[in-house]
Amino acid sequence: MFFHTMKYTLLNLLRDKGQVFWCVAFPLLLGTMFHFAFGGLGSGESFSAIPVAVVMQEESSELRSMFDSLSKPGEDQFLEVTYASAADAKELLKAKEVYGIITADLPTVSDYRNAASAKDVSTYPLSLTLSAEMTSDPLYQSILSVLVDRFNIEYSAIAQAAMKDPTKLPALLDAVSTEVSYIRHESLGAGSVDESLTYFFNLIAMTCLYAAMIGNTLAISNQANLSDLGARRNVSPVPRLLAALGDLTGALIFEFSSLLITIAYLTLVLKVDFGNHLGGVALTCLCGCLAGLSLGFLVGCIGQFSKETKFGFLMAAIMICCFLSGLMIGNMRALVEDFCPLLNRINPAALISDALYSLVVYPSYTRFFTNIAGLLLLSALFCLGGLALVRRKKYASL
Repeated sequence: MFFHTMKYTLLNLLRDKGQVFWCVAFPLLLGTMFHFAFGGLGSGESFSAIPVAVVMQEESSELRSMFDSLSKPGEDQFLEVTYASAADAKELLKAKEVYGIITADLPTVSDYRNAASAKDVSTYPLSLTLSAEMTSDPLYQSILSVLVDRFNIEYSAIAQAAMKDPTKLPALLDAVSTEVSYIRHESLGAGSVDESLTYFFNLIAMTCLYAAMIGNTLAISNQANLSDLGARRNVSPVPRLLAALGDLTGALIFEFSSLLITIAYLTLVLKVDFGNHLGGVALTCLCGCLAGLSLGFLVGCIGQFSKETKFGFLMAAIMICCFLSGLMIGNMRALVEDFCPLLNRINPAALISDALYSLVVYPSYTRFFTNIAGLLLLSALFCLGGLALVRRKKYASL
């Protein structure tokens, strides 16, 4: 009888256009909208060459060669150099056509020969002039400042060595020309992480919780005071507990299959990167569907409220859970974690979203299985509570 109930529950759900829309079509439509709305969030901002005016006090082929190489067109173009006189450069800066003025005054070889000491020669050949009015993009001005400071420091070291001990020049030039990286880039997980993934994680969480609508409908269909089907079931010889378990199993198969369709669409069509742990994603969806079904089943079994009242309460609970997990505001789950972490531990949407996030970000499965355990615990509590209420319901007459 268990398999008979499961079979016909599954067939009824497949024939229910409303359930098919909310569990299959709606997530696909919303995922497509997310793709077009948030698909470029993780691509990063492109760096454009920094417009700068260069004033050469004395013509220097070395400096001009350096600036020409920095402004060479291509993907790695760093500067957009305009050679100008001091007066013209000030006009360009005033008109906000450049972010700064680099004034170059490179000492010549004769300057070094005639110098009595290092103090007689300028060891800082580049100077930078910025405009206080250009506050819209201080990043470019900061980059120019770092460029000028680094050039002056390295030039000063070379000039000092050339005047004091020329034999040290080769080693110093090698040291200056060697780039030292103090940061090592390592991938913490198998997939790329960007801001848009948060919304897709929460889309999956919302779809899992939409199973609560099915669970609520199944619970109501077992109550004689709320549906004709419930009246017939309560006078049948089939144990109510067995019938409820068959209903829940059929609904779980339907909802989990719907989630697999959604995952396939997001991965194969929209190219959403969930990493290399599709098995973990499927396990999360299965546990999420179970949590959603059991939540709806519990709500449907509580009290003698009408179907409309229970449905309204359930939808409000689902949307609050999804809001707190970050469906509407991407960093909401992190804010909740800072101010009230307990909410994230009892919010099934947050547990689903965080389980998917941990699969992509963390090499260890500790956090992932912690979230899975939380979902299973909530599912057990909801399901046991609903089944206990089903068994206790008695009717004076049918």
